[in-house]
Amino acid sequence: MDQHTLLTYRNLEELRKIQKEREVFTFMFAETKQMIDACPKVCIDISALVYYLQSNKSNIQPVYINFEGMTDGTIIIAKEIISESALELLPFLISDTKSYFQEEDKNSKREVLPHFKLYPRQNIYKYNNSTDLEYIIQYSVEHNIPIATFSRVNGELRKEFEQFNKTTEMALMDLTSVSYAIEDNKTLIYLLEQLLNSLPNIKVIVQTTQVDTLLKFFPLFFYGQEPVCKLIPDLVGLGEEKLEESKIAKVTDLDGPSFDNFMDTFNYNLIGHSYFKKRLRHTLKNFIYLNRAKEQKVFSIFLFGVSGIGKTEVARLIANGLQNNCYLAKISFQNYSSQDALNSLIGSPAGYVGCNHGELSEKIEKSKVGVLLCDEFEKTNRPVFSFFLELLEEGCFTDSLAREYDMDGYIIIFTSNLLSESEYKKTIPPELQTRFDLVCEFEEPTTEEKTAFLDLLLKKAKTKYAKEFAEIEITEDEKKQLYAFDYSSLSALRDIKRVFNNRLMDYFVRKGVL
Repeated sequence: MDQHTLLTYRNLEELRKIQKEREVFTFMFAETKQMIDACPKVCIDISALVYYLQSNKSNIQPVYINFEGMTDGTIIIAKEIISESALELLPFLISDTKSYFQEEDKNSKREVLPHFKLYPRQNIYKYNNSTDLEYIIQYSVEHNIPIATFSRVNGELRKEFEQFNKTTEMALMDLTSVSYAIEDNKTLIYLLEQLLNSLPNIKVIVQTTQVDTLLKFFPLFFYGQEPVCKLIPDLVGLGEEKLEESKIAKVTDLDGPSFDNFMDTFNYNLIGHSYFKKRLRHTLKNFIYLNRAKEQKVFSIFLFGVSGIGKTEVARLIANGLQNNCYLAKISFQNYSSQDALNSLIGSPAGYVGCNHGELSEKIEKSKVGVLLCDEFEKTNRPVFSFFLELLEEGCFTDSLAREYDMDGYIIIFTSNLLSESEYKKTIPPELQTRFDLVCEFEEPTTEEKTAFLDLLLKKAKTKYAKEFAEIEITEDEKKQLYAFDYSSLSALRDIKRVFNNRLMDYFVRKGVL
């Protein structure tokens, strides 16, 4: 087999320039061989293939067989960042690499292959959160529109989708979960490309936060994004900036795929604490069923451990999983130790000099998600403990103005800087301890978990600072330099985040984008 030069591109912008000159196809076993045999002047992008071969080296020989019919007119391209891996994995196919834009022979521009269907490039349709997804699922069921997640599109379900493609105009596939997994398992890129190519009637939906990931890894299939209401006008408002103002988003609204998506998103964004994650999925699912059966109104969590390791983050992630960028009802009990603490919480009785309305009712009214965070709860007093004992039992409370607040379906998260189970049992009244549905001690993350936290910060930064990152391509060496501080000695994740953000700004300055 003759060796060829691998032509590389640095980013999506360069790939789009290539696509303006010629049709670009991804590698597919057997199908690529048929393409080359029928028309050797074809352009094949092997980026996903290289990721796949890194974990599946037994498939290298079949790759060579697919390229046997190559001629000088056949063009192989890939991302520059993986070109060295391509050389290492396919030495009998690739002799060297250079930028596509250094290539002078462009006689085969816009080579169209009439014998083969073009890949179905489409928009990604986005939704805000798990509550949105529940509406989409309900609509799909009512209108007989198949909907599935990538993990379920296999075996019999895949056969159903293939049959659907032959008879119906549309089916939905939610790729939110797989988008989280791709960063750690790039083999999924090739597998998903195969699926997208074989099921052209599939319309892809994804949570808004993961749109950029799909656009990054599947540029030959997706060219933009639209709110899901553009795909299904009856779902007006979904995928836009916010949900209906009067709707309180609660975990009890979730079911099936929407609950799984909610938990997958939560687990991905909370670094460490694997035992807590496992217990939360189980107990929260039980709560949803018990709540619908009118057996349990409120779900309560008590978390204790040193400051800065993710306890408060649990509440933020749960709230944002229900509605993006929402206001979280949070009460800090640091100053709730006086005898008037309960009055500050729910308002003072009529005629009382001082506070006449309560912080709890104010923040519950302001929030549009069924989540309440009670921070530093150990610092309050007996009357407040007794108030929450009744609230967890009844699922409602009455303020000083005799207004009743129904908290049915809410999650209440209590956090504390207590350092051990013995301190917890000593500080929190026994009768209140029995009302908590989930009690867990949070421990300092390991060095490996801290590294994973940095990876997560970098990924989120690429979305938050998309304009700056569009002008640069961060290499592995630069990534190591960005992480080159003694984060193993920092116990609080918030401290690691602060140092990382400062180093990132310094990196932007060095690159000349700030």
